[in-house]
Amino acid sequence: MLQRNVELEKENKQLRKELLDQKLLLLEYKTSTEAKLEEARVREENLIRSNEEFKRDTKEQAKETNMMMKQMMKLIQKQAQP
Repeated sequence: MLQRNVELEKENKQLRKELLDQKLLLLEYKTSTEAKLEEARVREENLIRSNEEFKRDTKEQAKETNMMMKQMMKLIQKQAQP
């Protein structure tokens, strides 16, 4: 009976060690996953910001192009008139 108790305690100790190891692995995985998720959020925010800047720049360039086209059309019309 005493021998059986010692064996069970030894097994219990081993199982607790394995449980702690598993908890540590899970904690490491969770930390790694959270870090990757935060990194993905930052990348997404940067992409959104970059896209908004691109849209603003494109809109500004379109305005400039339209203005230049109007000026060119005015010059062409002046040259066409005697």
